[in-house]
Amino acid sequence: MKNFISLSFITFFSIVTTVFIPQLANAQATSEANPSKCIREPQPYIAPETLASMAYQGYLEKQGIPGYGVFESEFGSGNINAQKVVQAAVAGCLLSDQYGVATHKNYIQEVQEQLEFMIQGNSGR
Repeated sequence: MKNFISLSFITFFSIVTTVFIPQLANAQATSEANPSKCIREPQPYIAPETLASMAYQGYLEKQGIPGYGVFESEFGSGNINAQKVVQAAVAGCLLSDQYGVATHKNYIQEVQEQLEFMIQGNSGR
C-alpha cells in the first residue's frame, strides 16, 4: 500500500511538473520578454521649456506633432496643446511616464505656458 501511494505521488508530481511548470515558465517569459518599443531610455524629466522647444523644432513629427510654421498654425487653431505634446513625448520615448508626468497637471500647464510664450515670441518677429 505504501508503495502504491508513493508511486501515485511520484506519478502525480511528474505530471504536474511536466505539464504545469513549463506553462508557468512560458507565461512569465512572455510577460518579461515583452521588449520596450523604445530604443533608448526615456528621460524621467524634461524641463517644460526644453520640451516646448523640441516640439516646435519638429522632434515629435513621428508622433504627429508638426514643427515650425505648421506647429504655430496648429497650436493657434487648438489642434496642438501641451497635453498632446507631453503624450507625444512619452509615445516617442523622449519622456518617461514612470512618475506620472504625462498626467501631472502642473507639468502640463508649464509646458502650455512655454508653448504660448514661444509662439508669442516668434510672432513678434
